[in-house]
Amino acid sequence: MNFSTKFRKVIFERVGFLKYFSFLKNSKLKFLLAIVTGILYGISSGFCIPVILKFSSEKVFSRNDISFGMLLVVSIAPIVAMTLRATFSIVNSYYLGFCGQKILQGLRVMIFDKIQRLPIEYFKKTEPGTLITRSLNDTSILQETIISVSQEIIKQPIALLGAIGALVFLCCKHSNAIILLIFFLAATLVVFPIRAIGRKIQEKAMKSQQTTEGITTKLAHNLSAVQEIRAFAMEESEVSRYRSMCDSVMSSVMKSLKYSIIVSPIIEIIASFGVGFAMFYAYKTQIQPSVFIALTGALYLSYEPIKKIAELNSRLRAGSASLSRIEDLLNISEKIYDPADPIQVDRLTGNITFDNVSFSYGESGKALDDVTIRMGHGKTYALVGSSGAGKTTMANLILRFYDVTTGAIQIDGIDIRHMKLRDLRKNISYVPQSPTLINGTMCDNIKWSDPSASFERVIEAAKKAYAHGFISNLENGYDTMVGEGGARLSGGQKQRIAIARAFLRDTPILILDEATSALDANSEHEVHVGIENLTKNRTTILISHRFTMMSIVDVVFVLEQGKIVEVGSPEELLQQTNSIYYGLYQKQRGTKQ
Repeated sequence: MNFSTKFRKVIFERVGFLKYFSFLKNSKLKFLLAIVTGILYGISSGFCIPVILKFSSEKVFSRNDISFGMLLVVSIAPIVAMTLRATFSIVNSYYLGFCGQKILQGLRVMIFDKIQRLPIEYFKKTEPGTLITRSLNDTSILQETIISVSQEIIKQPIALLGAIGALVFLCCKHSNAIILLIFFLAATLVVFPIRAIGRKIQEKAMKSQQTTEGITTKLAHNLSAVQEIRAFAMEESEVSRYRSMCDSVMSSVMKSLKYSIIVSPIIEIIASFGVGFAMFYAYKTQIQPSVFIALTGALYLSYEPIKKIAELNSRLRAGSASLSRIEDLLNISEKIYDPADPIQVDRLTGNITFDNVSFSYGESGKALDDVTIRMGHGKTYALVGSSGAGKTTMANLILRFYDVTTGAIQIDGIDIRHMKLRDLRKNISYVPQSPTLINGTMCDNIKWSDPSASFERVIEAAKKAYAHGFISNLENGYDTMVGEGGARLSGGQKQRIAIARAFLRDTPILILDEATSALDANSEHEVHVGIENLTKNRTTILISHRFTMMSIVDVVFVLEQGKIVEVGSPEELLQQTNSIYYGLYQKQRGTKQ
């Protein structure tokens, strides 16, 4: 590691959290109050208490009588000092805790917002456990770091400076500079174990979080394959693998814990040498008891902050490991951006043009190769071809999940790259093969496409999708909970909910991606009626391996290896017995060409 790299790493570890203080723009007064009370706590702890000890012990242990008033002052002074110290500590801890939570809240929202804008390809090559761990586990570790650090980050350094100030003041006043040398020597020795152990803690924390990520991924995989695991009697094998991963996590955590817990005892041992030398020196020089008490108090009040700062260093190292992983996520290039100077569009007509479009997923070859087609408003177009021919890629490019490699896609004569993503996508309804349902009511799920829609519009959309009947027959009607992922609904019912969403959204462009391929004959018939109504007066793009939907199609585009190889109506292509379309049709019917 060269010097510049090492320098950047040190700077990141020290100030990596500072950039997120922008989340406190509406809490500046609270943050300022926390800083002021932290400084006052440090001064009252490190400087005032040793001085009060010196003053009080001189009066109490002097052989001269003191007045009642002075005795009252001497008795009350520690109480006042400790009460103020406690008040400053409470105010500082509360408001710094508040500010820490504001930063954490802002960071969590930033992470979630980033996930919404990550490239689609990122989700295809990244395990869900990675995102879950970084969104929840890493932010939880940061939460612990922020809460614990915010309690001490200002108080302890100021208390240490105050104690050093008291030592300097007492030693200069009484010519006991040797005490300062003892303190500084011991304090210097303390730095070395703190730095070495801090590096170990960060290293172990990073490894621990990586193994935790593996556990989360394993759990997600297990939950998504419950039926298959039981069908193949893999329960014991799965538990064994999970136990092994838990053992790895425990091992990593214990190694990190080992280094964390030895910091404080090491500092106490080194500090005891300083106190021992101070006692030896006090006996040899016959130092005054009041001065010795004050100096010993100042030494103790200086070593206690050092110990706390060492613990803060350990927590900051662990927090830095989590922050580093979070920033890896935040720094991922989004690739698909809004243009700098977008063309303002409202409701589009829906005339789509592919103009010499080519596209490839990385270095895996062309998914689309020089595609040029026109799709007019009000007609239904089918994209047909074998798996991997490029059908879904065309839909993804229209939605601008990816940008074309060469060529352009235009809607109403406007290159979609010149529109805002939101303006483009609010003109498109998408009905997938397996609709995503939230764990809410029937009404909530239909309104997912338009949260501002009235209940009357929801019912109207459900009727058009032929979903109103089965919803009304449910015990609680539109207030019926669908269960996680729509667990209480059949495949056909889920599809009709998805179609109702599209009706509610009411866009000029509709994309149906294998919307009926997973349904049985009865469910497909129910959904077919809803889809036929939905396609009216829209530009509809139908992606399907099944030919039962071709009765509503005006034009078929047949794709092979990313190229458009055949174009025509379903009837025209079926008359061409040597066409690819005819061959696919015959295979699906189970007959020979």
